[in-house]
Amino acid sequence: MASGRFSDELMDRMRQRGDDLADPVVADVLASGRLSAVHDLMHTLVENDGVPPDGLPPNVADFLVRTADVDPGALPRIDEGERLFAEHGPEIVLVLLCSSLPAAYGCRRGVKVLHETAYLARRPTRRIVETAQMIIDVMSPGGLGPKGRGIRSAQKVRLMHAAVRHLLLSDPQRPWNTADLGIPINQEDLAGTLLTFSTVVVDGLKKLDIDLTPDQEEAYLDAWRAVGRIMGVVPELLPASMAEGRELMAVIDRRQTEPSPEGREMMAALVGDIEQNLPPLFTNFAPALVRHFIPPALADGLGVPAHRLEDRIAATVAEHLIELSDKMVDASARGRAVFRSFSLHLFQWLMDADRGGKRTKFDLPTNLRAHWAKPPGGHEPGVWHQVLHRLVPSWL
Repeated sequence: MASGRFSDELMDRMRQRGDDLADPVVADVLASGRLSAVHDLMHTLVENDGVPPDGLPPNVADFLVRTADVDPGALPRIDEGERLFAEHGPEIVLVLLCSSLPAAYGCRRGVKVLHETAYLARRPTRRIVETAQMIIDVMSPGGLGPKGRGIRSAQKVRLMHAAVRHLLLSDPQRPWNTADLGIPINQEDLAGTLLTFSTVVVDGLKKLDIDLTPDQEEAYLDAWRAVGRIMGVVPELLPASMAEGRELMAVIDRRQTEPSPEGREMMAALVGDIEQNLPPLFTNFAPALVRHFIPPALADGLGVPAHRLEDRIAATVAEHLIELSDKMVDASARGRAVFRSFSLHLFQWLMDADRGGKRTKFDLPTNLRAHWAKPPGGHEPGVWHQVLHRLVPSWL
């Protein structure tokens, strides 16, 4: 049943609210009057995988201390959520690319930020890679612990959000319409993004025939709720349960989902990037998967080409299994093997993508590489896992 927490009145207020901690930090750097200070901060955030404390302005260093607020008592549940990511990480990234991002692109007001920011518009692949790297950092086992990279990675993204927010609001050439769009990267959009990383992912896994227990679902949300606090999502918009998360997602969908030219352009760029960086075996697989995950009306509004997922799976399997009889193999296992293979090819694309500047390459922890080489669920290798090893990238 609906909790009634998320009224339109509350959500309207949240669209006019940014980040009470990060925004003043960026404003103080800008108030120094030195363009070099702004450049140095942005260079540090964009060109480094971490945010080294040495040499940062004192207020930035203080911000990093104040926002590293993972409750040690919550770590056991967070660890359980991170173990779920270790088990199903390839499929989770598949859901993020083919369901979560399309959901975001379908929000007319929120997608405007992605489209209007020159840096993101020119480098859509780079934006996707950096988001994936943040997810790897926070959701790898131990990522949100004292020695993990997740806290610093989430803090960096939070400061970048504040910088983008300031740049869009202060651009005299393209005035930002706050009455219609709200503050750039506002609290409603931040909460929606957090839900696409959590509740949307959990529901997407079900569409890949991956069954999770209620405790696993709640633990995964617990991990992302911790990330949400680090990234500045206000308590009013942090759901207390998966049921509340789905309720809030439904409210945001009702309020924000609307076709737009910007959304269609971003969707076309995403599908084009995926298709361009996968082997011919997976031709037209990306749009078929998008339509498998999202509602038909949203897919139509985003201009997603119509391809049947069942046909694409059958073609993929036939390409490599002419000699085997489908009657001898479980259909759901066949589908899971193809999904895992496709997901690992997506990771190969992320690892090979040009990130620009002096940043290190995409960093996938060794323990995750080893884990993802095994069949999902820890079962003994079967015929479709053997097929998988004929399909997966060489980096495993």
